[in-house]
Amino acid sequence: MRDDDEVRSPDGWLLVAADHPTLGRLYWRYCDESDVNAADFYGITDNIRLASWIKAGWRDKDVWADDYSDMSSFVARRFIQELLNPDRYDTNYFELFNWDDESEDLELHGDLHDFQRRSGQSVEFFVHWLRATNWFDIPAPGCNTLP
Repeated sequence: MRDDDEVRSPDGWLLVAADHPTLGRLYWRYCDESDVNAADFYGITDNIRLASWIKAGWRDKDVWADDYSDMSSFVARRFIQELLNPDRYDTNYFELFNWDDESEDLELHGDLHDFQRRSGQSVEFFVHWLRATNWFDIPAPGCNTLP
C-alpha cells in the first residue's frame, strides 16, 4: 500500500474506459476490500483520479495488482460480469421479479443509479450500454497531467 504523498509512476499502467454519448468518458473503479473482510467494490466513475489502474498486457497474459485499488487480470476480465451481478454481496445492481406481470425488473443503486439517471436512459438501456460498449485501454495519467 502506498503512502498518501507517494507519487506513482504511470509507466506500464493503463485505465479501462468507455465513451458514453451523454456522460462522456467513464472508467472502471475497483477496490479490493479483503483486508477488512468485506466484499470487493466494483463501480464506474467519471473521475480519472478514482479510476483503477491495471498493468499493460492484461488482456493477453496474467498480471497482478500492486495496490488495493489496482486490478489484476483476473478481476478485470470479469469486471462487467461482477459489476452487474445481482448475487454479489453489496452490489448496486438488482434483478427483481415482478409478480404482478411475471417479469423481471432491473434496479440500480449507488454510482450506477446516479450515472443511469444522468444519462437520460432507462435502466434497461443503460445496463445494455454497460454490457455492449467497447471498453478500451488508455495510458494511466501522470500526476502532472491530471486535470
